[in-house]
Amino acid sequence: MISTDSTGTGAAPSAALRRPFSLAMWVEREAVFSWGMLTLPVLFLLAMVGYPFVYGVVLSFEHAPVAHAHTWAGFDNFIADAKDPIFWKVVYNTVFFTTVAIACKLAGGLGMALVMNQNFQGKSLLRALLLLPFIVPTVLSVVAWMWILDPAFSVVTWFLVHSGLAKTGPSWLGNPHWA
Repeated sequence: MISTDSTGTGAAPSAALRRPFSLAMWVEREAVFSWGMLTLPVLFLLAMVGYPFVYGVVLSFEHAPVAHAHTWAGFDNFIADAKDPIFWKVVYNTVFFTTVAIACKLAGGLGMALVMNQNFQGKSLLRALLLLPFIVPTVLSVVAWMWILDPAFSVVTWFLVHSGLAKTGPSWLGNPHWA
């Protein structure tokens, strides 16, 4: 014999106590709301960072001349770079610059922290001035330096040409010895 509940429907007692599905109640759950709030930023990061990264990796394995079809190169590009002395000069310059920049930032930051730990007049103003360069994003600094050292329109080039020190500005960032 089948047992029935007090309503006589024959359903199990737990089924009668269930609330009907409601989208509002489902969205109000903390886990669902959290994943919902994370979805757009994650999709944005995948679109703005992930896609260009993957596309750059794919392009590194292709011959990609301007206005021509791309052809598969495999590791030919990497082998050509490994044999190029300018590539190794650029690698050396990058490693050297990174090492010196990290050492200077470490020493400067430690020095500033020690100075800022002292009590003196104007400490709040000096703290704001010292922290300002750390607030400005590194990307903006790179763009500013690219503008400052642009071979055609930079401030440095304008000064060199108008002072008579040079006829044209050097390619500061395009020359492997200067970059």
